[in-house]
Amino acid sequence: MKILNIPINRFRLIFTLGLMSALALGLFILKAVLTHNLSLWGLNWNLFLAWIPIFIVLWLEKKVAINALQTWEVLLGSLIWLLFFPNSPYIITDLVHLQSLSGNTYWHYQIMIFTYAFVSLACGLLSLYWIQKVWTQVFSINWSNIFSIGAIALSGFGIFLGRIERFNSWDFFSHPFTLLKFIFHSIKNPTAILMTFEFSIFIGIAYWMFYSLIHLKEE
Repeated sequence: MKILNIPINRFRLIFTLGLMSALALGLFILKAVLTHNLSLWGLNWNLFLAWIPIFIVLWLEKKVAINALQTWEVLLGSLIWLLFFPNSPYIITDLVHLQSLSGNTYWHYQIMIFTYAFVSLACGLLSLYWIQKVWTQVFSINWSNIFSIGAIALSGFGIFLGRIERFNSWDFFSHPFTLLKFIFHSIKNPTAILMTFEFSIFIGIAYWMFYSLIHLKEE
């Protein structure tokens, strides 16, 4: 059974992510009404960016299913996916905004930011699972595993570039040489090393748990 030409189980996942995204937006609107300001509006933009890997991999799957893409086109699509993938776990770092808050407002901000971070991370993990299946189909299971591990490691470094150096995914196209310069100088940066290691481990274990839940079968 399909809904909008999407298998029912997959549609249910996407619909649930949409509901959680709507909840995050609703919490933001409530915050704006209660505080009379639009601070942290960027959370909504970050959430939109977290959805992009989902759209990219759905497009890739559709094209691969009908053999409409050559190998280099799959690689190019995967590269674009990889550029946006770090946006999914990136919102976790927005918890930094809690440090200047207190009282009742603190608790609302806490659940609001956590909701954004949760749904964004879920979008990223789901898109990683789906693109790994694409790579398994187009290349092999070994190459799909290598790609997934590399994507997880690079996402940790991407979070450092976004939070500390304030780069965005599109800087790869608009300021490639400046970005490469910062990447080169970050190789020995202790903060870059620590953030890359810790976030990569976290995302890797989270994905492993996500993967295990998907394949869970009742005994």
